Amino acid sequence: MNQLKKLSRWSLEEARGVGHILVVRCGLCNVTRRFLPDDILKLRKNTTITRLRFICQECHKRDYMDVTVYLPSSSEIGKLPVRRLASVREVKVPVWRDETL
Repeated sequence: MNQLKKLSRWSLEEARGVGHILVVRCGLCNVTRRFLPDDILKLRKNTTITRLRFICQECHKRDYMDVTVYLPSSSEIGKLPVRRLASVREVKVPVWRDETL
């Protein structure tokens, strides 16, 4: 089966249950990052892998991003660099309204 067709039905919950790692690659600056589906689920609701949208942290573009899944072998566990979610910051944005005095 074609990988793209498979990913169109594969959700983050299913990837977490199997033990997959999300591999996000920027085609423009050739940077590859790996994420755990559990960390992505803390930020977003459960969705299919093809609906995930990332912005490259190097070139700040989203047009060239490619998301795939990867099942690490037992020899790679403990040696594979993975980006983990450290904390989530809330940004305060002022909301203004016009009034007459």
